[in-house]
Amino acid sequence: MSYDFVIKNGRLVTAETTFVADVAIGDEQIQAIGVGLRGEREMDATGLYVLPGAIDGHVHLTDENSASVRTADSFVTGSQAAAFGGVTTVIDFAESQPGLSLVAALQQRQEDADGHTAIDYSLHLNLRDPDPARLNEISAVFEQGVPSFKFFMAWQAYRLPDFALLRAMEAVAAHNGLAVIHAENEDVIQELQQRFARKGLTGPRWHTTVCPPVTESEAIHRALAYARLAGARVLIYHVSSQDGVREITRAKQLGQVVYGEACVQYLVYTDDVYQADEWTAKAMMIRPPIRDATHQQALWYGLADGSLDIISTDHNPRLRRPAGQHQPPGIAGVETRLSLVHTFGVRRGRLSLERWVELCCTRPAHVFGLSRKGRVAPGYDADIVLFDPTKEVTFSPQTLHSAVDYSSYDGITVTGFPVVTISRGTILVENGAFIGPGGGGRFVARSYDDRNNDL
Repeated sequence: MSYDFVIKNGRLVTAETTFVADVAIGDEQIQAIGVGLRGEREMDATGLYVLPGAIDGHVHLTDENSASVRTADSFVTGSQAAAFGGVTTVIDFAESQPGLSLVAALQQRQEDADGHTAIDYSLHLNLRDPDPARLNEISAVFEQGVPSFKFFMAWQAYRLPDFALLRAMEAVAAHNGLAVIHAENEDVIQELQQRFARKGLTGPRWHTTVCPPVTESEAIHRALAYARLAGARVLIYHVSSQDGVREITRAKQLGQVVYGEACVQYLVYTDDVYQADEWTAKAMMIRPPIRDATHQQALWYGLADGSLDIISTDHNPRLRRPAGQHQPPGIAGVETRLSLVHTFGVRRGRLSLERWVELCCTRPAHVFGLSRKGRVAPGYDADIVLFDPTKEVTFSPQTLHSAVDYSSYDGITVTGFPVVTISRGTILVENGAFIGPGGGGRFVARSYDDRNNDL
């Protein structure tokens, strides 16, 4: 039997095992895995890893409705940068202004993205409005294929009071959805900021001091308590501390359905970054902050032992402001994650190859309800990455593709980088060039069906 397209002799790396095999592709799907498969078109992957397309469940591309400063990457530039980095699906956000329709905001966000994304995408819905009337729209949001809602316990423009957070979790739980949480105690952080500001102690040097680990772990504890009360499945975004990992581990031991996300910046950098040049330090003033090596080590341990479930980027690059102006923080990471985790995780003995793929590809598909993504197996979408484990790349604005004149990982050399990215059977990136259709990505409706029954 001959297939349309066969990738031959690559080393398949799955969440469970590795082996050398051929992969046959047709009708946008993986049709067969085997040895000696033949195709009308064949690509030799000898010496390369064959991976499922990576999934980044936490990105921020330009949004006119955002309450915060606009990000630099559009759906065009951000999705192409993702493709260069071996990412074939991203999940962005739709948010409505308080008092306005959730469904209308969701539809507008899809209109903004459709025809512009190089890769497939989906959306979370940010719920910022405590008005109970908004909860009545949640059923309609689920009907649009969006089963995950992000709730903030931080940032004045976004945060929900505790009573509204509980009500929202109950509404999401009623539809078997996913509550996604930015967990920090904003009141305590603001109190500490004001205390230090009165002494003239402001800026990057004091960032971790006014956002100590307890402000994260307390909020995680509170969010998990509300989720238990509501019966909600919950994902804690960008866990940054040993204390936060401990809260999630304890909840899992009690049988609660909770997932933890680590972001790459917390795995690569320590709080030494706040001693860097002024512009870099300000750009890295993300929340929660990047912490010291003890907390970084706890994140790696949590990823290895299953306390944490996925690795994302929180890709949120901001345009560089002139010296003396406020520089909004934000990390450009969607293109670098797969290689950074391979270099700092696999090559340093912190993660196995299989766990690397699980954290970046397979587990995100399960957590977010992407039932046709995250595996190289018959019947799944033909989202495939050929990854050269020996290829060295030094990150710089010239070697990366986001719409900014800097790299958040400038000067870091990785060993291992994607050389071919395939989305639903179409080659998007090959040998350092984008060759695919610029707007071929599709919105992916998500749900928690039988292929996600481990949730």
